[in-house]
Amino acid sequence: MPLTMLSIGKEAKINVCRVADTTRKYLEGLGIIPGVSISVISEISGNLIISIKGSRIAISQGIAQQLMVDE
Repeated sequence: MPLTMLSIGKEAKINVCRVADTTRKYLEGLGIIPGVSISVISEISGNLIISIKGSRIAISQGIAQQLMVDE
């Protein structure tokens, strides 16, 4: 399921990143790679604040929809 469907406070593992190569490299630099645990902290107008590896990161709704996760 896409990251946008994950409930606030739930934790999941990233399964697949279906983004362009340049965006994928940017996300990899932030630690957003398949196999890593991720949780949604809050949602504002579709954009998400996520927690990954102890850091909080804001990502757009468009990118969040392309990140597939498994609960």
